[in-house]
Amino acid sequence: MNRHARSALLTPLLVSAVAMPSTMARAAVASSAPAAVPQAACALVAAPNTNPQEFDLTLTGFRANQSVRISGPEKFTLTTDGQGAATNEDVKKGTYNATVQGNQGKKTITCTKPARTATTAVRVSDVDITGASTTPASVDCTVAQNVTFTGKVTGSGTGDVELQWSGSSGKSSNPTLKFTGPETAAPSFVVKSNPRTKATDPAPTVSATLTAGKAQDFFRFTLKCNP
Repeated sequence: MNRHARSALLTPLLVSAVAMPSTMARAAVASSAPAAVPQAACALVAAPNTNPQEFDLTLTGFRANQSVRISGPEKFTLTTDGQGAATNEDVKKGTYNATVQGNQGKKTITCTKPARTATTAVRVSDVDITGASTTPASVDCTVAQNVTFTGKVTGSGTGDVELQWSGSSGKSSNPTLKFTGPETAAPSFVVKSNPRTKATDPAPTVSATLTAGKAQDFFRFTLKCNP
């Protein structure tokens, strides 16, 4: 084999040897590229196990220790933690915006809202006043005492139910109940007793009425007096 032929055989090998470092360099550059930065997000979320329903405002994907201005039904500032997250509990429901100051000026994002919960119309079948009590159970009846009434609503469906409490003292209350069925406890109601003038007088009594739609219940309670 002559020298020219040997040179021809070596040429592809030299080209490959030159090209290899370039390929490795591109791979090294790709492997050293920074990871994608998380997308900043703000959300109004329904807090679990709260009745009436409460809402929290949460931030995720922001820079660590970043100051974020929140505007909406309430206005406040949150500072993110080392993971770029923050939460403000029990805020009013509504539309919020989160604003941060960056190198290119202010940036504002709209906070997402919780998905609407499917509900069906509430049909109230019954209301019950489940009891009444004083604290302590035995009291000084010569002094006006607070008597706490409890109740429940029975029915089907889910949603808001307008209640009406009325007491023998003339006090009344109109709370809105978040009914989840088939039975939901009603907000308690306090009625103040009339004091008796002397120990030989009968023990004071108080009463309350609970109404929801066409359903109604009445309860009379007699105080237990100390001797």
